[in-house]
Amino acid sequence: MPRKRKSANGTEVSSSGHPRSSSSSAVLAPGGGTLSDIAKLSHTLGLPVDAVTAIMNCQGQGVRSSRRSAGGGDDPTAAAAVDPSMMNVWGDFMAEESATTTAAAAAASTNDQAAASSKQPAATITATATATSSGPRSYALPIEPPKSTPGLLAQTGTLDASVPGRSAISKSPATHEFECPTLLFPTSIFGPNTKIAHIATSPTACHSVAITTDGMAYGWGRNETGQLGLGYTSAVVPLPTELSIPGEEGEITFVAAGVGKYHTILVASNGLVYASGGNVCGQLGINNAGVKQIEKFRKCAVMGQLEEEDGEVNVKIVQVACGEEVSALLCSSGHLYTTGSSEYGLLGNGETGEYIITAGRLGYANCAKFMRRSIFVQSEADATAAAGGTTAVGGGVDSSGKVKCVSLEDGGQISLASISCGKNHFVAIEAATTSGSDVPRVFTWGSGDYGCLGHGIQADEYYPRLVGALRGPIFANNHPVNAVAGSNCTLVRTKHGHVYYVGKHRQVGEATMRFTLIDALANNSHNVVAIGAGSATVFCSTKAGVTVSWGMGSHGELGYGTGENKSSAKPKFVNVLDSCLVSAVACGMGHTLFLIRNEDAEDAKALKKVPKVEKDDIAQFVEQIKGKKSDAGADEPAKKKQKSKKK
Repeated sequence: MPRKRKSANGTEVSSSGHPRSSSSSAVLAPGGGTLSDIAKLSHTLGLPVDAVTAIMNCQGQGVRSSRRSAGGGDDPTAAAAVDPSMMNVWGDFMAEESATTTAAAAAASTNDQAAASSKQPAATITATATATSSGPRSYALPIEPPKSTPGLLAQTGTLDASVPGRSAISKSPATHEFECPTLLFPTSIFGPNTKIAHIATSPTACHSVAITTDGMAYGWGRNETGQLGLGYTSAVVPLPTELSIPGEEGEITFVAAGVGKYHTILVASNGLVYASGGNVCGQLGINNAGVKQIEKFRKCAVMGQLEEEDGEVNVKIVQVACGEEVSALLCSSGHLYTTGSSEYGLLGNGETGEYIITAGRLGYANCAKFMRRSIFVQSEADATAAAGGTTAVGGGVDSSGKVKCVSLEDGGQISLASISCGKNHFVAIEAATTSGSDVPRVFTWGSGDYGCLGHGIQADEYYPRLVGALRGPIFANNHPVNAVAGSNCTLVRTKHGHVYYVGKHRQVGEATMRFTLIDALANNSHNVVAIGAGSATVFCSTKAGVTVSWGMGSHGELGYGTGENKSSAKPKFVNVLDSCLVSAVACGMGHTLFLIRNEDAEDAKALKKVPKVEKDDIAQFVEQIKGKKSDAGADEPAKKKQKSKKK
């Protein structure tokens, strides 16, 4: 049977495009809501059926006019309505019924009034730690490497990694330029029995890494600083090439990879970490700041990690995330380690390390090895709200207008389940607890441009700061499970497949300053299972085999196909992937990667319409690249740009 999907207007259609019939039932709520609709909402929201029915009958008015007050009423505390739970009809109803939600909204209002719309200084941290009512959480450990359903590797965008951000775009696509998702070398390189388990690229990177179910790593793309660890530099590595550790070829397998603009980090199955590429800011974590570039993978230095005689390590690294010039690791205990650029507070150690070199020239005390970061904070207003209190208007800020933050008492015991890095900011999700009753917290830090940290202001955060807007009753049964960071935006996916967005990924339009539900998906009952964000693109793939994207993709990154627009202001179907179950998406600069499931006859049928490319198809392009030496002139601007950040 063909899989079903929702059309843009909410009508359920099959993969062939015909509307799906449904049995009629009595309408019990405004807007055509039936008993089954209300039951489904009750399960999703974790509310009684009677409560959901009452919410529906409110017809958006709530029990009081909180939205009208936000438009200019006399009550300044009512002007907030900024928590995601306050952005829709449920929020209006729950604001009256839930003291917790009301307190959270008041806290958010305080933060709003404390900050101007322009970029503000980072929050100040008080020395007093906030008490937690329940004490440290008991986590479900160990933390595992990133898991996606293995499948076939596909890419949209260009294979010529020397082009994005530098050269003009060709009017007619060549054989190595894909305007829709295309299976990469399913026979000529990976073979019919090889499945990909993990894909990695990043918003500022023009190179990629794929890891097979057997633990073999393949890399391709830009290699001007030796970021692919092949022992040499080159403008482009056009074909996926096996990556290995010098002297241990074929002996080490990998479980995860992280990709920055100039570097690559591989996580081995034994918990050790290896890095290659540019190291101007210490982002490789090899404990040698004097080495600015290496072209072969070298073991990273992780604080407290000891390798025993049997090859086991006491600190086993399982995940990695890389930004432009910064790197972060998670170990099996969920502890956070960072290295690289300290600008914007990226290291999460409470400072930028900024110092004066000479008049008009600044430097940064960067880090050259992976150090553990164990201080997590929240705003004073959020702490008050969580305790059931309220903050007076104008409270929660110091005399200079900076938001006051306090340390979380359990910061040293916090375990993270996942982490993602954009250009200059991080987002991390807390690990689940053994009881399952605690809602995982979301933390962000680094550059706050365009409000991408989700705190409602454009301010950098020097410590991992709790996102207060992603708490409250509405998340009790629909808690955050993973997040991704684009260049200047952040997406958070919940248990039931809802996606919240903050920041900006398009050149036009205004930034979204607070986490906002992507209602085009939620309102049509799409259950999102995979999300991705790039330099100017956003992707969401659903459980029903629907993939949508929006943003700007001048090289075909959005995957709409030949003759279609290369930009979209709203989520738009990627038609080639209709009925394909996409388990993972990774967005880079000039390209996007997909993992597409291939486990049964229905998967195989859906994959038939997805084009594929083999080595012979791009033989001419490969020969052109081979005759093209690594252009030192092309490499120098990259190095110069790294150094310029220290001025």
